[in-house]
Amino acid sequence: MKPSDASVLNAADIESDLEKLKKNILEAKLPSDPITEQAIEKLKQDVDKEVTRAFISMGLQEKLESLKLEPGAYLGLKQKLEKLSMVNRLVELKEKGEKLKTEINEKIPSEIKAKLEQLENAQANLSKGDALDEDLVAVAVEAKKELIEVLKSANLEIVGVAKRKVAHAAPELQEKIVSVQKEIVGEIERVVDLVGLHGKIEELKAEMAKDSSSPKVEQLQTEIKDGICAALDDTELKQKVENLRREFASSSEVEIDDKVTAENGRR
Repeated sequence: MKPSDASVLNAADIESDLEKLKKNILEAKLPSDPITEQAIEKLKQDVDKEVTRAFISMGLQEKLESLKLEPGAYLGLKQKLEKLSMVNRLVELKEKGEKLKTEINEKIPSEIKAKLEQLENAQANLSKGDALDEDLVAVAVEAKKELIEVLKSANLEIVGVAKRKVAHAAPELQEKIVSVQKEIVGEIERVVDLVGLHGKIEELKAEMAKDSSSPKVEQLQTEIKDGICAALDDTELKQKVENLRREFASSSEVEIDDKVTAENGRR
């Protein structure tokens, strides 16, 4: 085998090892892995050997100061070095993340952990259709306050939990919305009687009591929804709803424009 062929094969091996190492780091669950560290060290040695072979093959071991590489001559090697640096960075970030997680867990009292576990169980039960436990809600609110205080004491801050600002309609538009909502409720009740959906609604209630996630529940919900939508499709109510949507969108745009103008006026 020619030296150039051996270099190409070795480069391919390094490329393959780098991809495997990246995958192992991202999928690893343990904070540190001696096998991963050994693999990184091996890659470093392989890259050093490839660089050395490149210099020797060009006869430059004694003339490094006058080395002039052609554009792109060692682009592949440069990419491997960049990937190796990225792998080291991934390992560093993963270790920092595991360390921070451990520190936070150590600072959270067992009482708060128990309350948070209760909240997780309640959320799981709620998704299955169980009733909401008001006492548990109070416990969850208290646990959240305690958790925030613990994190503050550890010089940590919770971000991204600000409440979203909801656009509010003008008073006259709100009156129209309330009026149309009443009409919608009344029209739905009329349609349920007209189309004969009471039986399906009662059947849906019974199925949800047994298993809220069963295919039968989804089927009944779809049938009831389609029946109501089909009956309402030709009514004037649909047009009223569309008109309200356009009015609300227009009022929101006006409100945004006013805010932008006022802000520009301050500058």
